[in-house]
Amino acid sequence: MFSDLKLRHWLFLVLGCALGLALGLFITWQVWPVVYYDTDPVDLRSEHKDDYVVMVAAAYAQDGDLELAALRLDELGFEDAKQVVVGLFQRHREAGYEGESQTLARLAYDLGVEDVALLPYIEGPTATPQIVASPTIAATLEATAVPTPTEPVPEPTVTTTEPPPEASPTPTETPEPPTPTPTEPPAEDTATPSPTGEFDFQLVEQEDLGCSSEGAGDYILVYVQDEEDRGLAGVQIMVVGPEGEDVLFTGMKPEVAPGFADFRVTTAGTYKVQVVDGTSQTAEGLMFDDGCPGDKPYHSWRVTFRRVSQ
Repeated sequence: MFSDLKLRHWLFLVLGCALGLALGLFITWQVWPVVYYDTDPVDLRSEHKDDYVVMVAAAYAQDGDLELAALRLDELGFEDAKQVVVGLFQRHREAGYEGESQTLARLAYDLGVEDVALLPYIEGPTATPQIVASPTIAATLEATAVPTPTEPVPEPTVTTTEPPPEASPTPTETPEPPTPTPTEPPAEDTATPSPTGEFDFQLVEQEDLGCSSEGAGDYILVYVQDEEDRGLAGVQIMVVGPEGEDVLFTGMKPEVAPGFADFRVTTAGTYKVQVVDGTSQTAEGLMFDDGCPGDKPYHSWRVTFRRVSQ
């Protein structure tokens, strides 16, 4: 009898504790849950910190305040904030998020990250105001102006051919066919300048990007555009270097740009690039001489072609 009463007391005690615990959890989770506010960014979880970095990059794209963006990144407590920004840029680029990729690339570049992969998102091929004309363009423009001084050449030929009719004794020989023959060379001369100055693709940019510590080797970055600066995919490009000719096509890396193609340089020397589809100006003198220092071993060039409207 006594043992049953004691057991009954223990049973009531356990049930009371269980009910009290359940009631306390219900009040804590449902009635008065804990609400966090004014927490520090360093206390965020890792996935929330990634979202915070993306928002910092978007804010920097709007206000351009690099000092404020760096301060916000420091508040997250990263050991290397630059690498975190670059890592997020690569993840968003692979996922196809162009907007986030551009803002993260701009923030990483302005923070001092030197990576060839960032360049297409910072100075895209549409940035025509920053185009540096190649020496070959000046040469071709001079070539188009060459026919103008050569036009007086056929004039003395016409004047020298006029004496034969004067030497003819009979006036009936004036309507002979030799008279229109001297007029034909001017027509041929006026037609010759047009093919020399016509190109299907014009070289609008040839820029040495210099040496960098970021990347995976030496590269020639090629962009091909239409008349409205839109990328053209499927265009055949030829690169000529010390080891011979190589052919590549644009559009193989659409995540960079539709008209983008890159060529990996493995041998030091001078290279030239041109578009194979139709007539094209040539980017010449692309020098890779192994002259980059050990802390910045990678060297790159950027070349842009634009299709000429016909």
